[in-house]
Amino acid sequence: MEQFAEKIRECYRDPLDPIATQFMFRRPPTVGELQRPPQVLLLGNHSSGKSTFVNHLLGAGVQKTGVAPTDDGFTIVTYGQVSTDRDGPTVVSNPDLPYEGLRHFGDQLVSHVRLKLRPAELLRTVTLIDSPGMIDEAKSEDGRGYDFPGVVRWFAERADLVMVFFDPDKPGTTGETLRVFKESLAGIEHKLLIILNKVDQFDNLHDFARAYGALCWNLGKVVQRKDLPMIYNTFVPREGKPKSRLPMDDFEKAREDLIEEIRRIPTRRMDNQITQLQAFAERLRLHALVLDAAASRFRMLRARWRSILFLLFAALTGGAVFSGLIIALPAVAVAALAAVALVELVTLPGAKRRIVGRLDEIFEKLHDRELLVRDRAEDLRAMWDEVHPHAREVAEKRGLQSFKKMRWADRTVLDELLQQDIPKLRSNLYDALRGGPAEDAPPRDDRPAA
Repeated sequence: MEQFAEKIRECYRDPLDPIATQFMFRRPPTVGELQRPPQVLLLGNHSSGKSTFVNHLLGAGVQKTGVAPTDDGFTIVTYGQVSTDRDGPTVVSNPDLPYEGLRHFGDQLVSHVRLKLRPAELLRTVTLIDSPGMIDEAKSEDGRGYDFPGVVRWFAERADLVMVFFDPDKPGTTGETLRVFKESLAGIEHKLLIILNKVDQFDNLHDFARAYGALCWNLGKVVQRKDLPMIYNTFVPREGKPKSRLPMDDFEKAREDLIEEIRRIPTRRMDNQITQLQAFAERLRLHALVLDAAASRFRMLRARWRSILFLLFAALTGGAVFSGLIIALPAVAVAALAAVALVELVTLPGAKRRIVGRLDEIFEKLHDRELLVRDRAEDLRAMWDEVHPHAREVAEKRGLQSFKKMRWADRTVLDELLQQDIPKLRSNLYDALRGGPAEDAPPRDDRPAA
């Protein structure tokens, strides 16, 4: 796994990081983020059993539990030889921990982050992230005080598994739950495990079927798939609790299947990192190619106007000298300066705004053939819709004139990475997991210099 991890880090170092820096794309994952332990994010309505499940996994009362909301923050539970708790400011300021990015959500969020180190064997290979229970309504003006869907998205993008818990009383009906599915979990459905918890509370199969149907109905409104993901129906056994009237064998097996998924996290993590690498490279390619084409248009237009001004000034000067009207040269110079000022201060800025406003048109022209032959052209357009706002912001704030022309060697390396190296890396990972031969990825020395 460490060999695969090093190849992934190498891809970020060269060619992705230099191109991302050149075109002001978002930064690649830091070394700390790439070297972090595998992570599981637990989401769910309050009283859906997240914290109880964490305690069951670790065999200790690490998290508080109860019917009412008991935790209003994000708790990171990881391995430590001695049980220790650390507060949010300490966590986000530690360069050895991959949580520095949480600073951007503000002090209100940082104060709701905790780190718990515990000597549980499972935590040697997996870090658990428990979240505050989702509620019926959380308006920005009187709610949590920070961007809750944004924070969930931040954790979910970095997690290797996202477990979403529902309880029989509120199977997916809270306002925050719907927002999180639409805003925070879109595009990462491959990481999701849906759990209908506390099934031992049902008195009969009829009640179970009604809750299960309600959950499927609610998920159908927010999960953008024709088929719903598998739902794990399970419960956490507790001493002194009355035995359910339902046959529990299948529900107990579902719980064991969930725990087995968590134990498989180390191998899933490498697959997720390859997926993350591919997504970063694809979006960087769109961002860089469109901005490079827009900058090329602007450079050509600026060169054309400057050539026109030079020829006009040369013609006027030559005419004045040829006709003997040397006295007219100062007037020619003033006219030339006025023309240059008009072009540089009015004409070219207006042209730049028009080019920036046509980034969609540039995208369509650059990818016209790919959009025709691609099996799912809507996926490419959806990717551009995701990239477009940042590309436009960079073009407006930095200016098209500041981008150096993208070298052909960089394009070639980027295409080879997406078309050859990443698929090869994923294939080698599957071979390694199956116990077959895992060949090394193609040597990077064969590529054009970046």
